[in-house]
Amino acid sequence: MNKTSDLPYYTFYEDKHTKKVEGRYWNPQGYDICVVAVITKGIDWAAYIGASPNAPTENIALQEVASWGAKLSRQDAIYFFPDIPYLPYRD
Repeated sequence: MNKTSDLPYYTFYEDKHTKKVEGRYWNPQGYDICVVAVITKGIDWAAYIGASPNAPTENIALQEVASWGAKLSRQDAIYFFPDIPYLPYRD
């Protein structure tokens, strides 16, 4: 299995080569806290965690974390995204 279209996660960005999906999203007291996965289709994936204090929308907060978040260890990433490990994790 390597079709990313079958994943049970909200997709907030997708192009020909990359798919970005949401694992968790919280908004306590106006701070967006997100866990996201960035998948290079058919190649590998990585997961990131981070927060955004001023994002005007959830999707913008998710994009910010995908770009600037802290990379999770493989073990933590699989906890949040148990359906992606068919691809190698980008260490």
